[in-house]
Amino acid sequence: MSEMTWQDLRGLDCDAVRTLGDSWKSYSDNMIGQSQRLRDEVVKGHLGTDYYESDTADLVREQIGLTADRFEDDLSDYATIRLSTGLLEVADALEAEQNELTELIPLIESHDFEIAGGPAEYDVNMSGELHRAILTTNPPQWLCDMVGIEKPDGFFDLDRLKAVFNGVDLYGTAMELADQYQDWLRAVMSRAHDADDDAAAALAQMRENPAELPPQFGETYDELLQEYKSDLSSEVAGEMRAIAAGESGLSPGQVNEWWDGLSEAEREALIAEHPELVGPVDGIPVESRDTANRTVLDRDISGLDSRIAAKEDQLAGLDPDSDEHQRLQEEIDGLKTDRTDLARLQDRITDDDGNPETYDETGQSYYLLDFATEGSGQAVVSIGNPDTADNVNAYVPGTGGGIAGAGGGLMNRAETMAADAQDASPDTETATVLWMGYDAPDDLLQATDDKWAEQGSDELESFTEGVRASAEGEAANLTLTGHSYGSTMVGTAAVTEGVDADNMLFIGSPGVGTDTADALGAQDVYATRNDSDVIQYGTVHGTDPVDGSFGADTIHSDVDGKDSPWYEEYKDPIRNHSSYWDDTNLQGREDMADVVTGRA
Repeated sequence: MSEMTWQDLRGLDCDAVRTLGDSWKSYSDNMIGQSQRLRDEVVKGHLGTDYYESDTADLVREQIGLTADRFEDDLSDYATIRLSTGLLEVADALEAEQNELTELIPLIESHDFEIAGGPAEYDVNMSGELHRAILTTNPPQWLCDMVGIEKPDGFFDLDRLKAVFNGVDLYGTAMELADQYQDWLRAVMSRAHDADDDAAAALAQMRENPAELPPQFGETYDELLQEYKSDLSSEVAGEMRAIAAGESGLSPGQVNEWWDGLSEAEREALIAEHPELVGPVDGIPVESRDTANRTVLDRDISGLDSRIAAKEDQLAGLDPDSDEHQRLQEEIDGLKTDRTDLARLQDRITDDDGNPETYDETGQSYYLLDFATEGSGQAVVSIGNPDTADNVNAYVPGTGGGIAGAGGGLMNRAETMAADAQDASPDTETATVLWMGYDAPDDLLQATDDKWAEQGSDELESFTEGVRASAEGEAANLTLTGHSYGSTMVGTAAVTEGVDADNMLFIGSPGVGTDTADALGAQDVYATRNDSDVIQYGTVHGTDPVDGSFGADTIHSDVDGKDSPWYEEYKDPIRNHSSYWDDTNLQGREDMADVVTGRA
């Protein structure tokens, strides 16, 4: 657990860390050049077949080649991935938090607040000076302005009397501001600690997983050589297994470096032999993940067919009135539901020839980035390729979301946003991702609990890192769009884990886990809610994002016009919680598309 204090973060020389990362990258590139010289000038040159032709010469050439390969693999894994990439990533992450801290600390100090505790938990409290100023009816000008009274300038003046009567408001306003600064500070330090811990874990892996060298010449060399080659193949599979299980300590950026360091044959073998390991991993290119996940989807549907058939055979031999019959029937019904959900998802993203389907409105292909049937089910599907897009919009649904919606209504909304984005900016490419990568609450009662958002925060943070890591060329403009509890998911991940997003857009939100937009760490924060949305009566996860005190830019969303014959239906508060993608909200949709495409 990182013990970094806010003072440590403020004084950290991020450029020095970045320079060290660049130095390791440069070292790695230079040494790989030397390794290639060994192959070209020694193996193919001085020891080439034109000069030496024998079994021993063949063995020597192979041994040198294996040693060079091992050397390059270790350079890629240790020097490039764990050291260089790790240092560069942590420098960027800590510098981002350092910049926020540089903005925040002067605000805290200028308002006579003090920071207590840490580094795990900081409290921002009023200083003794501020307490005395309020008690002596001599509050500072900024506090008088916030409460709306004139600052007293004489012992018996009317303004001093007003300050006495407004003492409670003065204290309450000061404490409210202190709480906002406290949330902001805790969010900054939480993200800084996560970055520090991730870097430490990656470095620790170097110590715990030393590399094996090729065997030395000897009587059992041929046997040992075959074992070594076999071990290399299983080593790559083992590394992939550890990465997929989250045991490698590699960030999505480091995973991307690792994947790029594999040979084309190794990558193809992993996709073919272990698609279930490749498909869900953030940092692996989208094309590879899509290929792997579609293979697993086919396999899972066939596997469910076999399991259902086997259990139905068992059911036929049971007494229909027995408890065992009822239990087995419930299992079969559950399996059939999973099978239906997976088949609907497959039909939605696959054409009649078994190839990726194209969304007619935009001409973009669908990419399957992840799926699962546990709990309410998860699915991450993109319309367009995030690796090559100029903009990426990740739509995070809320209560009741699951894999069933990926083949139905939730995908409809994602498609609407994809079409809106193309209409707003036809000269740029926008990938629209349905990110149902967490187990969402099933009903409104569960949605009052923030545990679902807390449990999914790691996954959303990893997704945003993965978008950055596997991007081809310049990083895309990334927006996280949360609807209903999905906004709580986005905000909680931002505050607790830190998410690498340019924009956040909250639609019909019950609160995002914090009282201020500053605590989210995004460059721009937007919020919208129509006047008839029932969610306005259930803001339970912090300040309503459309409230002016939250600090987000607000977008107006419409219900149907009063002159419409359908107005009474459209103003229904339950229905209007989901009407943001309807034609009754065309202007709101255009404004949201401007956010997604960087035109807001």
